[in-house]
Amino acid sequence: MSQYDNLGATDEEVMDSLREDVISAFKICNQQRERIATLESELATAKKTYEFLNEDFLVLMNDIGRLGHEKFGADAIEVSGDGRKIKRHQSEEILRHVRQHLTDYENGVEHDKLSTVGAHLAAAAFNAMLEFYFFRSNFTFFSMNRVNDENLAR
Repeated sequence: MSQYDNLGATDEEVMDSLREDVISAFKICNQQRERIATLESELATAKKTYEFLNEDFLVLMNDIGRLGHEKFGADAIEVSGDGRKIKRHQSEEILRHVRQHLTDYENGVEHDKLSTVGAHLAAAAFNAMLEFYFFRSNFTFFSMNRVNDENLAR
């Protein structure tokens, strides 16, 4: 036995101390697990708020997306995934649709499917979002750097 063994405590006292330390560590670990579970639950149920966006407009944009899904089926963006696979998803076509919807809105023309003039604004916004989606998919989401952010702002 070396001079540092047990520092004057008996083996039984050392084992009791170690047991207490292990029990304490387990209690702390369980408390942290409970806290993590609580935080995960709070995060899962937390509703993200967009205080600067109009919910009615977002619903209308979603209706525009649904119309596109019905029209394009397997070629719809949410089905086909990334990539400009059809002519309608080419940048010039998307931007042409944005301009056309804005022109129709300015001229007071009702949307052919939704029968309101305002629907053209949601259609223009949806198409702009679609172009953003395709443009952004050219970059790796988690490695976007400042140069890419500046390109997105253009």
